[in-house]
Amino acid sequence: MVDNPTASETNDPAPGQASGRLTALFALLMSLVAVMLAGYLGYTQIYLQPMAAQADKTQQAIDALEQRVFAEMDTALSENRRAIADLGLGLREESQNVQRTLETSVAQSLAELSANKPTTPRQWRMAEAAFLLRMANHWLQFEGDINASLTALQRADEVLLAIQSGGDKDEYDLLPVRTKLAQEVLALESVQRIDVQGIYLRLGALVQTVPNVRSSLTLETTEEAPSGTQASSTLMAIAAELEKFVRITDLSTLAAQAGDAARSERDHGPAEILAARRTVVAALERAQLAVLRGEDDAYQLSLEQAQIAARRLASASDPQLQGFLGQISALAEEPLTAPLPKITGALDALSQLMESL
Repeated sequence: MVDNPTASETNDPAPGQASGRLTALFALLMSLVAVMLAGYLGYTQIYLQPMAAQADKTQQAIDALEQRVFAEMDTALSENRRAIADLGLGLREESQNVQRTLETSVAQSLAELSANKPTTPRQWRMAEAAFLLRMANHWLQFEGDINASLTALQRADEVLLAIQSGGDKDEYDLLPVRTKLAQEVLALESVQRIDVQGIYLRLGALVQTVPNVRSSLTLETTEEAPSGTQASSTLMAIAAELEKFVRITDLSTLAAQAGDAARSERDHGPAEILAARRTVVAALERAQLAVLRGEDDAYQLSLEQAQIAARRLASASDPQLQGFLGQISALAEEPLTAPLPKITGALDALSQLMESL
């Protein structure tokens, strides 16, 4: 069998073509590597280098700021240390001054105690009498309690009498004190007592006894004329009863039993009398409030208003009204306040005597 040389030459590539392909592939690979290297170098030069420079600048700024903050903190701490040191020095000096003042005061007190004589029983009793006199002034001026103040003055006089009884017979240094004390006791006993509670209760009783003119009014009915014929139906009977009711409840038939009360009704009318009654009650209640407050002017004005309003309730000759106005006049003469005497003379005299001992 004869081989075909042409076919074998066609299937096997030539060595020159294979080496050319390898060269082309190598060149392509190198070009890709070069492109990648160029891209990496460009990235590092264009992007990474400015960011690194900016980071360095930021770090430098942070370092400078930290140094400035640390410097300011050191300055503030040093100033605080100086202020604390100055404060401690001032407190130490003040404490020393206070201690020296206390030592001086204690030494002076000890010197006075050692120089003075011990307190005697007589001085204690005089201090007791002075205390009672002060309490008497307090109860009279601030509490207005005359009885308590008088009791305190009498008790102080008993203490002074006990002092004189226990001492020498020729001891007359407490005589001026007891003289003023006797005058003050007599002045308190002469003060008029004001019964505030009694006046208040009497006004309340007057409120309950305000003259009531309306209670004397009655209903009068006219006598019904005899009917000639009996009603023929139920409707006529009902009509007759209604007519009778209208006649009974007609206000025009109201009349007073007493002539004076009737004239008062015609002069003022029911509404005016009711308003006057309310005015009297309100004025008496205002008078009660003035009694509790001790306001004499408001008390007298309220009673005067009550009298004026009460005169509109009935005629002047009405005995009930006259008695009511008389009670108001009697209450108007009751004083709410009384002048209080001055009871400081005995205390001043006793204080001067205690200081001279």
